[in-house]
Amino acid sequence: MDVILIIILLVFGVLFGIIGSVAGIGGGALHMSLMILLFIPIDEARNTSSFIIVLFSGIAFISYYKQGKVDIKLSLIFAGFALLGSITATIFFIFLPIDNTALKIIIASVILTSGLNMIRKAFTSLKLERLNNSNEIQFSFDSFDHKTNLKKAIPLFFLTGFVAYLCGIGGGMLFVPILSILLEMPIHFSTAISTTMIFFIGIYNAAVRMAIGKIHYLIGILIGIGAILGSLYGAKLSKKIHKHTLQFFVAVILIGLAIRMYFIA
Repeated sequence: MDVILIIILLVFGVLFGIIGSVAGIGGGALHMSLMILLFIPIDEARNTSSFIIVLFSGIAFISYYKQGKVDIKLSLIFAGFALLGSITATIFFIFLPIDNTALKIIIASVILTSGLNMIRKAFTSLKLERLNNSNEIQFSFDSFDHKTNLKKAIPLFFLTGFVAYLCGIGGGMLFVPILSILLEMPIHFSTAISTTMIFFIGIYNAAVRMAIGKIHYLIGILIGIGAILGSLYGAKLSKKIHKHTLQFFVAVILIGLAIRMYFIA
């Protein structure tokens, strides 16, 4: 492999790792965009993306856990519903083909809507905070009520797991809005829990892809090394970003990825 290509893969891996860990997304759409530009077939790019996601999300999960932003039990509950979606997708696509172009447009539209809703919520939250002139209430998993809207979130987690397997993405583009908007979890914790969920379901997705699909391991490892380094910095960086700033950042990432997905072949 050319030295210049190795450097490119490492550098982009670092950038993807920073964005992924701060925004709480697996970065699958970013990985695939780069690999498609390198003329890797989309199916192989998806498989390789699943491999990369596990490499970097595991490190980011450990970092967030040390920061006290992850509740393992809660993450496993949410990830369990998403995993059911991934398993269903595995079985479904063994027997029935699907028009990936149509599904891609639907996914991109959902992500775009989620990003726009997050911007709206950030503006509303910022306005209320200024009017009340009060400090943010300290969040605690012990007092967090996840059961109120869990019934509404379950089908969305399932759908996200289904989409994550199909498209080779981590699912964070949908996990973060579900956690922050529907379950009303603070954005810093939403991105941390999302990263944890991505790691748990990513183990299954990557294992299946490695068993039945073609993976470009060298490319995946190089991007993965960069992503790991980037995720370590990104997890620390997220602590220094104000809640509303992070909400806007995540929303912009979601909208940008959605628009980019419309043009991925």
